[in-house]
Amino acid sequence: MKATIFFLHGERYLRTPGLVEKFIENLPITDIPAKYVVFRPLSDINPAVEKPQTIIFFVNPDQLSALTVLANYGRGDNENVIIPFAAGCQTIGIYPYREAQSKKPRAVVGLTDLSARVYVRKQLGDPHLMTFSVPFALYEEMEQNVPGSFLKRHTWKSLLSDNK
Repeated sequence: MKATIFFLHGERYLRTPGLVEKFIENLPITDIPAKYVVFRPLSDINPAVEKPQTIIFFVNPDQLSALTVLANYGRGDNENVIIPFAAGCQTIGIYPYREAQSKKPRAVVGLTDLSARVYVRKQLGDPHLMTFSVPFALYEEMEQNVPGSFLKRHTWKSLLSDNK
């Protein structure tokens, strides 16, 4: 069945056209001060030369759990990760970009968009993957918190060994 047939009668992700309009009005649409947005592997970035806005991880449930713990690890509160109701591109694009502008940026869990999951799961080869998008400042904070964290403890190590 072609995708156009699915969209002919709507996706039915919101109850009414009025709610769709409200949803669109509430998106954190932002003008990007660059001509292009480039997605590249982190290993191709030299932080001394350029600063990425967002780091995007494709994660399984165990990795999602660990990154959520790590995003909260050094902050003293527990609301440092959000899961907005949004399209796949919005959860790796506009929401993390908005968070990067914040004084206390949060991570954004994505690939909760059912339409995106249908197509992306085929491309990624794993139906269980989600995204965990981290503003670069939070990524650096998380990286600094790795030593001495749960990542060296038995619970995480047992999860790793269960995945082998």
